[in-house]
Amino acid sequence: MKKLFLLLFVLALCVPVHANKMWDDFAANVAQDNVRSFAKDLGGLIGSGTYTTGRVLGWGGFQIGPRGTMLFKMSKGEHGTTHTALGERDDVGAVFYPWLQADIGMPFRLDGFIRASSYQGMTIAGGGLRWGITSPNEMLGSLQPMLVVAAHSASARDFSASHYNASLVISMKFKYFVPYIGGGVDYTTLHINQATFAPTLMGSSEYVTTARGTVGLNFKLPSYLDLSLAANYAHYGLGAEASVSVRF
Repeated sequence: MKKLFLLLFVLALCVPVHANKMWDDFAANVAQDNVRSFAKDLGGLIGSGTYTTGRVLGWGGFQIGPRGTMLFKMSKGEHGTTHTALGERDDVGAVFYPWLQADIGMPFRLDGFIRASSYQGMTIAGGGLRWGITSPNEMLGSLQPMLVVAAHSASARDFSASHYNASLVISMKFKYFVPYIGGGVDYTTLHINQATFAPTLMGSSEYVTTARGTVGLNFKLPSYLDLSLAANYAHYGLGAEASVSVRF
């Protein structure tokens, strides 16, 4: 019970209350010169955080907890425009999105996971699989290569999106922590429902593919708790992600 209360407390910290729903600013700001950059930023944000340990759970393993991903500043649009699909780049600032994710270990070195959240006017749900390319080895210094695939659906008032990604991750086992590094590709389809000042965009779709890299550390804490901290790099530049979870 104490673990559950701790997780709920951390999740509450990750999801502050905002009167203004950031994603509702899309219709008033999207334009032909920023819609493609927005789709790439959205894909990188959604694709982050799909792996936080760099290692598979193993048959019978279970993990659940809150996660958060963030890009420090949205990328510029075409011709260097600083007016993004959510507003002026400096005014929008950092973009944060929290998740609740549950993972389960399955046979054949497979993990399945599901994740979902609704925050500041956008709802995202999805899941995927992780596969350990080699048999898990808990010896210190052992390497674990892993493949991750995931799919998500996102919905906001003025747009919707589908997202698919694949990543290759490699981790190394140490006594108190596990460093991991990964690279992947995000494929995103953005469908525009409303565009107040760009009516030609209404009903259209944008298709983008972007690369994303991640470097992180996973720490095993007392009482089966896991803490992961990572930096990632995508079309938007530098981003970050973090998670706290109960792991068995």
